[in-house]
Amino acid sequence: MSLEHLQFDPYFLARIYQHQAIIPGEKPAAPAIGATAPATPKVTEAPAAALPPVKFLGDNQKKIVLLISNANEVYLNDALFHLLTNILNACKLGMQDVALVNLHAYPGATFTALQQAVPMQYCIFFGVDPATLALQGVERYQVSQAGHTSLLYSHDLAVIAEDKVMKGRLWNSLKQLLGI
Repeated sequence: MSLEHLQFDPYFLARIYQHQAIIPGEKPAAPAIGATAPATPKVTEAPAAALPPVKFLGDNQKKIVLLISNANEVYLNDALFHLLTNILNACKLGMQDVALVNLHAYPGATFTALQQAVPMQYCIFFGVDPATLALQGVERYQVSQAGHTSLLYSHDLAVIAEDKVMKGRLWNSLKQLLGI
């Protein structure tokens, strides 16, 4: 059997090789003298491997993706789902406008792969660290850009439910993100 005809599933390879490959003898490019760090988040990954079809709750009519990671529920328990719908209602949105994605079902996923799998103009991270999706430089409650997608990184909904200060910070950031 020849190795030239061997084929691997791209998703399988992406899960095995989660870090950027270092080619022997190749030196990383040195930054230009006096160069400053970019103001936008940096995607630190090789070309994205395709994810299996991403399941989400909602119709994503306004291309707003909400990212959570919940190992105990398919999406959210009743109390947190109620909080989320209240947040959406305050933004004059409903579940028909968003796609709620539970990243627990997609270990090793990258942000670029998610962008290819789920159409998005806005992406809100509820307790999901953007670095786990190969995004660097995303600060909590600060609106940032990754390609054509506006990002907002927030605490987990369970934390927000218990803290009025966090609710206020989230609300102010959502107003800025969505132009409310």
